[in-house]
Amino acid sequence: MRKKSIPTLLCLTLLCAGCSSTQDLVEEVAYKYSYAMANYNIDEAEQFADHETKKTTITTGRGLLAMVDSNYIKSDTPAKIEIIKTELVNDTTAVVTYHKTTPIKDFTGTVEVRKQDGEWLVHSPTPVIKEELPEQVEKALAKPTKLQRHQSLKKDND
Repeated sequence: MRKKSIPTLLCLTLLCAGCSSTQDLVEEVAYKYSYAMANYNIDEAEQFADHETKKTTITTGRGLLAMVDSNYIKSDTPAKIEIIKTELVNDTTAVVTYHKTTPIKDFTGTVEVRKQDGEWLVHSPTPVIKEELPEQVEKALAKPTKLQRHQSLKKDND
């Protein structure tokens, strides 16, 4: 009986160690990406981004960074990042929650990290297309605005 429990214990230990190293890798990528972005280092962040994120978030970040006053950047850095929670969704996807602290503001956010070609990279999803919106959001968007209601009432009274 004792001989069977030793291999079982060894297998469980290795299994747990594997999970831990996956979580460590995911958190490292999320941390380095978030830290670089929070400190306005787009080139550094790009190293931890997948292809889609490079096309969207990184490209947008470069454009916005060109418009930001350097004095603002100096006043908003250095940023500190703390990983709060990591959820391994499946073998290839994780969601990491982090807290960013800068001299100007605090912020809690999440990044999605995906395993692609054996490498964990940050993934920024493409913007939601209207057809993909949940039914409740579609209903909310379909409701007339105050201005539209006012214009409608005005037409009815004329």
